[in-house]
Amino acid sequence: MACLARYTALCLLLASCAGRVPVRPSVLTAYCDPVAPYRADPALAPQATGAALAPELLARFPHRSLLVANAAGLLPHLQELLRLEAQARQQPGLAAEVAVLRQRQRVQTRLLLLRTTISSVAAELDCQGEAASQVANYLAQQDSRRTQRLTVWSLGMGAASGIGTTVLTNQPLQYTAGIGGGLVVVALGIQTLHVGSTIEFPHARNLLADVWAEKPVSTVFPPSVWYLLTDSTFSYNGHTSIVHNTRLRWQRYGQLAQPDSKQGQQLAALLFGPGGTYSASQLMVRADMLNELQAAVHLLDQQLLELLQQLVE
Repeated sequence: MACLARYTALCLLLASCAGRVPVRPSVLTAYCDPVAPYRADPALAPQATGAALAPELLARFPHRSLLVANAAGLLPHLQELLRLEAQARQQPGLAAEVAVLRQRQRVQTRLLLLRTTISSVAAELDCQGEAASQVANYLAQQDSRRTQRLTVWSLGMGAASGIGTTVLTNQPLQYTAGIGGGLVVVALGIQTLHVGSTIEFPHARNLLADVWAEKPVSTVFPPSVWYLLTDSTFSYNGHTSIVHNTRLRWQRYGQLAQPDSKQGQQLAALLFGPGGTYSASQLMVRADMLNELQAAVHLLDQQLLELLQQLVE
Protein backbone atom coordinates (compact mmCIF):
# COMPACT_ATOMS: atom_id res chain seq x y z
CA MET A 1 0.00 0.00 0.00
CA ALA A 2 2.80 2.42 0.95
CA CYS A 3 4.72 1.55 -2.23
CA LEU A 4 1.66 2.16 -4.36
CA ALA A 5 1.09 5.53 -2.69
CA ARG A 6 4.70 6.58 -3.22
CA TYR A 7 4.63 5.48 -6.87
CA THR A 8 1.36 7.30 -7.39
CA ALA A 9 2.75 10.49 -5.85
CA LEU A 10 5.90 10.25 -7.99
CA CYS A 11 3.94 9.84 -11.21
CA LEU A 12 1.66 12.74 -10.36
CA LEU A 13 4.70 14.93 -9.64
CA LEU A 14 6.33 14.01 -12.95
CA ALA A 15 3.07 14.56 -14.78
CA SER A 16 2.59 17.99 -13.28
CA CYS A 17 6.10 19.10 -14.28
CA ALA A 18 6.37 17.44 -17.67
CA GLY A 19 4.68 20.14 -19.71
CA ARG A 20 5.92 23.19 -17.86
CA VAL A 21 9.69 22.87 -17.67
CA PRO A 22 11.06 25.19 -20.38
CA VAL A 23 13.92 23.89 -22.46
CA ARG A 24 16.61 26.58 -22.55
CA PRO A 25 19.74 25.45 -24.38
CA SER A 26 22.17 28.15 -25.45
CA VAL A 27 20.93 29.62 -28.72
CA LEU A 28 22.89 32.25 -30.66
CA THR A 29 21.46 33.88 -33.78
CA ALA A 30 24.04 36.65 -34.14
CA TYR A 31 26.00 34.52 -36.64
CA CYS A 32 23.38 35.49 -39.23
CA ASP A 33 24.19 39.19 -38.89
CA PRO A 34 26.38 40.87 -41.53
CA VAL A 35 30.10 40.69 -40.81
CA ALA A 36 30.28 44.48 -41.24
CA PRO A 37 27.45 47.03 -41.24
CA TYR A 38 26.01 47.93 -44.62
CA ARG A 39 27.72 51.08 -45.85
CA ALA A 40 26.20 53.51 -48.32
CA ASP A 41 27.80 56.56 -49.92
CA PRO A 42 25.45 59.49 -49.15
CA ALA A 43 26.30 60.99 -52.52
CA LEU A 44 24.95 57.85 -54.23
CA ALA A 45 21.90 57.34 -52.02
CA PRO A 46 18.54 56.90 -53.80
CA GLN A 47 16.76 60.16 -54.49
CA ALA A 48 13.16 60.76 -53.45
CA THR A 49 10.65 58.84 -55.57
CA GLY A 50 9.16 62.04 -56.94
CA ALA A 51 12.50 63.42 -58.07
CA ALA A 52 12.45 64.65 -61.68
CA LEU A 53 14.30 62.44 -64.15
CA ALA A 54 16.40 63.96 -66.89
CA PRO A 55 14.64 63.95 -70.31
CA GLU A 56 17.65 62.33 -71.99
CA LEU A 57 17.45 59.43 -69.54
CA LEU A 58 13.72 58.97 -70.11
CA ALA A 59 14.38 58.92 -73.85
CA ARG A 60 16.87 56.08 -73.44
CA PHE A 61 15.50 53.97 -70.55
CA PRO A 62 12.01 53.00 -69.29
CA HIS A 63 10.85 54.73 -66.13
CA ARG A 64 11.03 51.54 -64.02
CA SER A 65 14.61 50.88 -65.07
CA LEU A 66 15.59 54.41 -64.11
CA LEU A 67 14.15 53.85 -60.65
CA VAL A 68 16.29 50.72 -60.35
CA ALA A 69 19.26 52.84 -61.36
CA ASN A 70 18.20 55.35 -58.72
CA ALA A 71 18.31 52.60 -56.09
CA ALA A 72 21.92 51.92 -57.07
CA GLY A 73 22.79 55.63 -57.11
CA LEU A 74 23.38 55.40 -60.85
CA LEU A 75 21.47 58.32 -62.29
CA PRO A 76 24.51 60.65 -62.47
CA HIS A 77 26.59 57.83 -63.94
CA LEU A 78 23.98 57.08 -66.60
CA GLN A 79 23.82 60.74 -67.58
CA GLU A 80 27.59 60.78 -67.95
CA LEU A 81 27.45 57.59 -70.01
CA LEU A 82 24.92 59.10 -72.41
CA ARG A 83 27.06 62.23 -72.71
CA LEU A 84 30.17 60.21 -73.54
CA GLU A 85 28.28 58.06 -76.04
CA ALA A 86 26.99 61.20 -77.81
CA GLN A 87 30.50 62.63 -77.82
CA ALA A 88 31.90 59.41 -79.26
CA ARG A 89 29.36 59.53 -82.08
CA GLN A 90 30.30 63.12 -82.87
CA GLN A 91 34.06 62.66 -82.48
CA PRO A 92 34.83 58.97 -83.04
CA GLY A 93 38.21 57.68 -82.00
CA LEU A 94 40.05 55.37 -79.63
CA ALA A 95 40.05 57.86 -76.73
CA ALA A 96 36.28 58.40 -76.97
CA GLU A 97 35.66 54.66 -77.16
CA VAL A 98 37.83 53.99 -74.12
CA ALA A 99 36.00 56.72 -72.17
CA VAL A 100 32.66 55.09 -72.96
CA LEU A 101 33.94 51.65 -71.93
CA ARG A 102 35.29 52.99 -68.65
CA GLN A 103 32.03 54.69 -67.81
CA ARG A 104 30.06 51.58 -68.74
CA GLN A 105 32.33 49.61 -66.40
CA ARG A 106 31.57 52.05 -63.57
CA VAL A 107 27.85 51.55 -64.17
CA GLN A 108 28.21 47.76 -64.20
CA THR A 109 30.26 47.87 -61.00
CA ARG A 110 27.52 49.80 -59.23
CA LEU A 111 24.93 47.30 -60.48
CA LEU A 112 27.12 44.44 -59.26
CA LEU A 113 27.26 46.10 -55.84
CA LEU A 114 23.46 46.37 -55.78
CA ARG A 115 23.15 42.73 -56.86
CA THR A 116 25.53 41.64 -54.11
CA THR A 117 23.66 43.73 -51.54
CA ILE A 118 20.37 42.09 -52.50
CA SER A 119 21.98 38.64 -52.20
CA SER A 120 23.45 39.55 -48.80
CA VAL A 121 20.05 40.57 -47.41
CA ALA A 122 18.44 37.44 -48.85
CA ALA A 123 21.18 35.29 -47.29
CA GLU A 124 20.63 36.90 -43.88
CA LEU A 125 16.89 36.26 -44.10
CA ASP A 126 17.54 32.67 -45.14
CA CYS A 127 19.95 32.16 -42.24
CA GLN A 128 17.51 33.56 -39.69
CA GLY A 129 14.67 31.51 -41.12
CA GLU A 130 16.72 28.30 -40.96
CA ALA A 131 17.77 29.07 -37.37
CA ALA A 132 14.14 29.54 -36.29
CA SER A 133 13.07 26.39 -38.11
CA GLN A 134 15.90 24.33 -36.63
CA VAL A 135 15.09 25.36 -33.06
CA ALA A 136 11.37 24.76 -33.70
CA ASN A 137 12.17 21.20 -34.82
CA TYR A 138 14.29 20.74 -31.70
CA LEU A 139 11.38 21.78 -29.47
CA ALA A 140 9.00 19.52 -31.41
CA GLN A 141 11.32 16.56 -30.80
CA GLN A 142 11.45 17.37 -27.09
CA ASP A 143 7.66 17.49 -26.97
CA SER A 144 7.42 14.20 -28.85
CA ARG A 145 9.74 12.46 -26.39
CA ARG A 146 7.83 13.88 -23.43
CA THR A 147 4.52 12.70 -24.90
CA GLN A 148 5.97 9.22 -25.38
CA ARG A 149 7.15 9.10 -21.77
CA LEU A 150 3.76 10.22 -20.52
CA THR A 151 2.09 7.56 -22.64
CA VAL A 152 4.39 4.85 -21.25
CA TRP A 153 3.73 6.01 -17.69
CA SER A 154 0.01 6.01 -18.36
CA LEU A 155 0.08 2.47 -19.76
CA GLY A 156 2.20 1.30 -16.84
CA MET A 157 -0.11 2.81 -14.26
CA GLY A 158 -3.14 1.40 -16.03
CA ALA A 159 -1.60 -2.06 -16.02
CA ALA A 160 -0.48 -1.74 -12.39
CA SER A 161 -3.92 -0.58 -11.34
CA GLY A 162 -5.60 -3.47 -13.14
CA ILE A 163 -3.23 -6.02 -11.63
CA GLY A 164 -3.63 -4.51 -8.19
CA THR A 165 -7.41 -4.75 -8.23
CA THR A 166 -7.10 -8.38 -9.36
CA VAL A 167 -4.47 -9.77 -6.99
CA LEU A 168 -5.37 -7.80 -3.85
CA THR A 169 -7.92 -9.56 -1.65
CA ASN A 170 -8.53 -6.68 0.73
CA GLN A 171 -11.44 -4.62 -0.62
CA PRO A 172 -10.17 -1.21 0.63
CA LEU A 173 -6.81 -1.91 -1.02
CA GLN A 174 -8.61 -2.85 -4.23
CA TYR A 175 -10.47 0.46 -4.15
CA THR A 176 -7.24 2.34 -3.44
CA ALA A 177 -5.41 0.66 -6.31
CA GLY A 178 -8.26 1.15 -8.75
CA ILE A 179 -9.10 4.74 -7.87
CA GLY A 180 -5.49 5.86 -7.36
CA GLY A 181 -4.34 4.27 -10.60
CA GLY A 182 -7.26 5.76 -12.47
CA LEU A 183 -6.49 9.24 -11.19
CA VAL A 184 -2.87 8.96 -12.23
CA VAL A 185 -3.86 7.75 -15.69
CA VAL A 186 -6.24 10.69 -16.06
CA ALA A 187 -3.57 13.13 -14.86
CA LEU A 188 -1.04 11.73 -17.32
CA GLY A 189 -3.59 11.87 -20.13
CA ILE A 190 -4.33 15.53 -19.39
CA GLN A 191 -0.62 16.34 -19.39
CA THR A 192 -0.22 14.93 -22.89
CA LEU A 193 -2.66 17.61 -24.06
CA HIS A 194 -0.55 20.38 -22.54
CA VAL A 195 2.94 19.36 -23.58
CA GLY A 196 4.75 22.39 -24.94
CA SER A 197 8.43 23.21 -24.51
CA THR A 198 9.66 26.79 -24.75
CA ILE A 199 13.02 28.38 -25.37
CA GLU A 200 14.69 31.78 -25.14
CA PHE A 201 15.27 32.91 -28.74
CA PRO A 202 16.87 36.38 -29.01
CA HIS A 203 17.03 38.41 -32.22
CA ALA A 204 18.33 41.87 -31.42
CA ARG A 205 18.69 42.55 -35.16
CA ASN A 206 15.16 42.00 -36.43
CA LEU A 207 14.55 42.33 -40.18
CA LEU A 208 10.82 41.70 -39.73
CA ALA A 209 10.26 44.74 -37.51
CA ASP A 210 10.73 47.48 -40.12
CA VAL A 211 8.51 45.61 -42.58
CA TRP A 212 5.67 45.31 -40.07
CA ALA A 213 5.99 48.99 -39.13
CA GLU A 214 6.37 50.00 -42.81
CA LYS A 215 9.02 52.52 -41.79
CA PRO A 216 9.93 55.18 -44.37
CA VAL A 217 13.61 54.74 -43.45
CA SER A 218 14.98 51.39 -42.29
CA THR A 219 17.65 50.98 -39.65
CA VAL A 220 18.58 47.43 -40.67
CA PHE A 221 18.04 47.19 -44.44
CA PRO A 222 20.53 48.82 -46.84
CA PRO A 223 19.05 52.02 -48.32
CA SER A 224 19.12 50.62 -51.87
CA VAL A 225 17.19 47.46 -50.96
CA TRP A 226 14.73 49.33 -48.73
CA TYR A 227 14.06 51.77 -51.58
CA LEU A 228 13.18 48.88 -53.89
CA LEU A 229 10.97 47.29 -51.24
CA THR A 230 9.04 50.46 -50.38
CA ASP A 231 8.52 52.03 -53.81
CA SER A 232 5.19 50.88 -55.23
CA THR A 233 6.66 50.82 -58.74
CA PHE A 234 8.39 47.54 -58.01
CA SER A 235 5.37 45.60 -56.73
CA TYR A 236 3.34 43.35 -58.99
CA ASN A 237 0.33 45.69 -58.96
CA GLY A 238 2.22 48.97 -59.02
CA HIS A 239 -0.14 50.53 -56.46
CA THR A 240 1.27 49.48 -53.10
CA SER A 241 4.82 48.62 -52.09
CA ILE A 242 6.30 45.16 -51.62
CA VAL A 243 6.60 45.87 -47.90
CA HIS A 244 2.91 46.78 -47.64
CA ASN A 245 1.83 43.73 -49.62
CA THR A 246 4.01 41.47 -47.47
CA ARG A 247 2.44 42.79 -44.30
CA LEU A 248 -1.05 42.22 -45.73
CA ARG A 249 -0.19 38.60 -46.55
CA TRP A 250 1.04 38.07 -42.99
CA GLN A 251 -2.31 39.31 -41.72
CA ARG A 252 -4.51 37.48 -44.20
CA TYR A 253 -2.90 34.04 -44.28
CA GLY A 254 -2.67 33.08 -40.63
CA GLN A 255 0.59 34.42 -39.20
CA LEU A 256 -1.08 37.48 -37.67
CA ALA A 257 -4.70 37.18 -38.70
CA GLN A 258 -5.94 39.22 -35.71
CA PRO A 259 -3.13 41.66 -34.82
CA ASP A 260 -5.46 43.84 -32.68
CA SER A 261 -6.50 41.02 -30.36
CA LYS A 262 -4.65 40.44 -27.09
CA GLN A 263 -3.07 37.25 -28.39
CA GLY A 264 -2.16 38.94 -31.66
CA GLN A 265 -0.53 41.87 -29.86
CA GLN A 266 1.51 39.50 -27.69
CA LEU A 267 2.68 37.55 -30.74
CA ALA A 268 3.51 40.76 -32.62
CA ALA A 269 5.57 42.02 -29.67
CA LEU A 270 7.47 38.73 -29.67
CA LEU A 271 8.03 38.53 -33.43
CA PHE A 272 8.95 42.16 -34.02
CA GLY A 273 10.80 42.89 -30.79
CA PRO A 274 14.26 41.79 -29.60
CA GLY A 275 13.08 38.24 -28.97
CA GLY A 276 11.84 36.29 -25.98
CA THR A 277 10.33 32.96 -24.98
CA TYR A 278 9.13 31.06 -28.04
CA SER A 279 7.18 27.86 -28.48
CA ALA A 280 7.75 25.57 -31.46
CA SER A 281 4.65 26.84 -33.27
CA GLN A 282 5.67 30.48 -32.76
CA LEU A 283 9.14 29.76 -34.13
CA MET A 284 7.60 28.19 -37.22
CA VAL A 285 5.50 31.34 -37.72
CA ARG A 286 8.69 33.40 -37.55
CA ALA A 287 10.46 31.06 -39.97
CA ASP A 288 7.59 31.28 -42.47
CA MET A 289 7.58 35.09 -42.33
CA LEU A 290 11.35 35.26 -42.85
CA ASN A 291 11.15 32.86 -45.79
CA GLU A 292 8.36 34.88 -47.39
CA LEU A 293 10.35 38.10 -47.02
CA GLN A 294 13.42 36.37 -48.41
CA ALA A 295 11.47 35.41 -51.55
CA ALA A 296 10.36 39.03 -52.00
CA VAL A 297 13.97 40.22 -51.77
CA HIS A 298 15.14 37.59 -54.27
CA LEU A 299 12.52 38.81 -56.76
CA LEU A 300 14.26 42.19 -56.84
CA ASP A 301 16.78 40.53 -59.13
CA GLN A 302 14.13 40.65 -61.86
CA GLN A 303 14.15 44.44 -61.70
CA LEU A 304 17.93 44.49 -61.93
CA LEU A 305 17.99 42.09 -64.87
CA GLU A 306 15.73 44.36 -66.90
CA LEU A 307 18.15 47.30 -66.53
CA LEU A 308 21.19 45.15 -67.34
CA GLN A 309 19.57 43.91 -70.53
CA GLN A 310 18.85 47.45 -71.64
CA LEU A 311 22.45 48.49 -71.00
CA VAL A 312 23.71 45.58 -73.09
CA GLU A 313 21.36 46.48 -75.92
